[in-house]
This record gives sequence, C-alpha cells and structure tokens, in this order.
Amino acid sequence: MNGFEKRRNDKKKAIMQTAIELFDQYGFEKVSMTDIAEKAHVSRASIYNFFESKDNLRRIIIKDILDDSVGRVQKLLEEQGNFIDKISKYIQVRTWYYGRYSLQFFVDTVEGDPELRQYFDNFTADHRQLLMKFIDEGRQSGIFSPDISDTAIELYLDIFQSYYLHNMHNREIRDRFERNPKLVQELTMLFLDGLIHGQNNGNV
Repeated sequence: MNGFEKRRNDKKKAIMQTAIELFDQYGFEKVSMTDIAEKAHVSRASIYNFFESKDNLRRIIIKDILDDSVGRVQKLLEEQGNFIDKISKYIQVRTWYYGRYSLQFFVDTVEGDPELRQYFDNFTADHRQLLMKFIDEGRQSGIFSPDISDTAIELYLDIFQSYYLHNMHNREIRDRFERNPKLVQELTMLFLDGLIHGQNNGNV
C-alpha cells in the first residue's frame, strides 16, 4: 500500500469510526452527514465519495464488523501453539465486540436491511464452520471431549442463537448483554467448559 492509498484508507476508517460513535450516542436517524463530517474533520463530499449515502455507510460499518470478527477467528485457527492459550484468545475475540458496539444499533440495522440480513446469515454460517474447526482441533489436542457429537454441539448453538435473536427486542434481556463483555465471557466459558468436561460427565 502506497502513501496515498494508506491516507485514503485511514480517512475512510476515521469516518466509519466517527459515524458509529455518533449513531451509538444519538441514534441513526438523528445523525446527519454534516455531523459526521464535522466530527471526523472531513468534507461531506469525501463521505459521499466513499459511501454514497448514510444508509450505505451504516451497511458498510456492519459488514466491516462481521468481516473483522471472522478474520480474527480465522487468524486464531492458523496460529501454532498451545491450545489452552488458543481458548483464552478465542474468548477474548468473542467478548471484545460486546464492549465496543451497541447491540440496539446492530440489531436494528441488520433487521431493517435485507442485504445485511443475508450478509449476517452468511457470517453466522462462516463463523459456525470456523468454530467447529476450532472444536475439532481441541479434540485432536486432547482438551475437548471426543464423546460430544457435532450434532449435539450444532443443536446447542441453534438453541442459543434462536434465543438470542428472538429476544434482542426485549429491552430487559438485551440490556443484560449490552456493553457486558463479562457476561458473554461467562457464557462462552460455560460452553467451552462443557466440551472440556463432557467425557467425565458422561461417565458419572
């Protein structure tokens, strides 16, 4: 990447970061392109050149978040080293987003945009495939029990995802997750701990 491309990419990232901060603070409808331009210290023309519209800017932000999440897990899978260390890093990847982004913003955006809904469905499928590879590596390393079937794991994931998506419009439940990476960490640890101790539990 040459100097011009780097500056252009940095400007684009700055606009996206500013936009999500403003959307989070004031709500998508109340934030104008002028507001974003002023806080990001760029011209309105620059934003339109990069993103075409406010709706498309929001769409690109969500896609970037999802792509980054998949990329982090993929990178983790490619790493060499102790699998216990990988478990710790996986938990960090899973919890990082919950302290950074608003669930309300994310859910409202995805559900109100058919293109993003399909993108999210694809992301879910990709992430599940990576997670199953991660679990298989844990089995091969002797950390995860080989006695828990893929069918049981996938059913568990379906149940949790159905609960999560169905209840995100329930304010009380959503608030439990909102800005609460510790809760997500605990839920992830419960799931992984079940894989670790599954063999012992089956012998009781």
